[in-house]
Amino acid sequence: MSTNTSQPNGQTWEGKSVALADIEREMSRLWHTTTSTAQDRQMPVRSSVLNLVVHTRSDTDAEQINETVARLSGRHPLRAIIVSAEPHHPEPSLDTSINTYCYDDPATGSRLCCEQVIVGANGDVANHLTGVVLPLLIPDLPVYLWWMGEPEYESEIFTSLMRSTQKLIIDSRSFPPSPATFRQVLDLSRGAGQICAVTDLNWVRLWPWFEVVAQFFDDRSLQPHLYGIRNVVVQYAKGDNDRDPNPAQAALFAGWLFSRLHEKPSQAQLEPVSAPHVDCGNVVSFRLETQHCDQTASFQVGHLEESATHARACADVGGRQSFERVVVTKQRTHAEMLDVSLETCERDLPYEESLQLAIDLLRKAQAR
Repeated sequence: MSTNTSQPNGQTWEGKSVALADIEREMSRLWHTTTSTAQDRQMPVRSSVLNLVVHTRSDTDAEQINETVARLSGRHPLRAIIVSAEPHHPEPSLDTSINTYCYDDPATGSRLCCEQVIVGANGDVANHLTGVVLPLLIPDLPVYLWWMGEPEYESEIFTSLMRSTQKLIIDSRSFPPSPATFRQVLDLSRGAGQICAVTDLNWVRLWPWFEVVAQFFDDRSLQPHLYGIRNVVVQYAKGDNDRDPNPAQAALFAGWLFSRLHEKPSQAQLEPVSAPHVDCGNVVSFRLETQHCDQTASFQVGHLEESATHARACADVGGRQSFERVVVTKQRTHAEMLDVSLETCERDLPYEESLQLAIDLLRKAQAR
């Protein structure tokens, strides 16, 4: 059973218990319908520059991702295949919806169109999705794989997609971090013969903090105090539940600092703290203590009380405050983070270097 609905920006089709041939046929039919109804408007151009595959275990996440990707289609024309897999569902089925999105490109005057396919796989079908997803990819275009939750490294769909994926997008805030899980992520981009870059949305969340720390040292008089690290303390929000707090972002932050200074992570503390106004796992505050020529210095950044978007940054050298300001630490939305993740397939070497040191920090934290 299927339904077809016209929309101002394209067409939509939904089908229950479909086969791959049904999906391919309906995609062709929707495209034909879109072009035949153009009338006197600019003829639509089917334009995609990449394939985006999203894997989730939640139908709710799939719908939210569908909206997020639709908002980005103007900046990143793509074919999106959003897979919601529920292998423990009692009734096996393959349910699908297809959306075409069209928008006017002011630069060329063309009306560009791209597609999104949502695949709901239930029961045993969810364990054998390779034969559904791979044929739907547009040949000769880069493949981006956004895997929600911890990657299932041994699963059929993950291993098959990774063979043709140029970039893997993950979020280390969404799964329990450990030296082992971080090592697996690092090996994906550094392993022999690997061609895949990795973007961690948890790393992208840290970019405003990196900028704030860098601003300290725009003042040349403070630059010598970058070295001679005595201690680093990164506090992160532990949330309001009984689950173990996630130190992934704090470890990446500390790893970034040590990697940029080319130092081993010696004195570093990752501390969970109560911060109801900050999302669980996000950095709350940061303190760097150094000693240079017998002069101590302290650099601190911390969220203002009841604020998740602004922080106070201050520097103290030799017991005298030399820097203080209120800075913006507003987090990017999922759409904004995905936007920057789709800009390039290149490896992020600072992330890889920071991830290596984050592994060491997590290993030391476990040993305590």
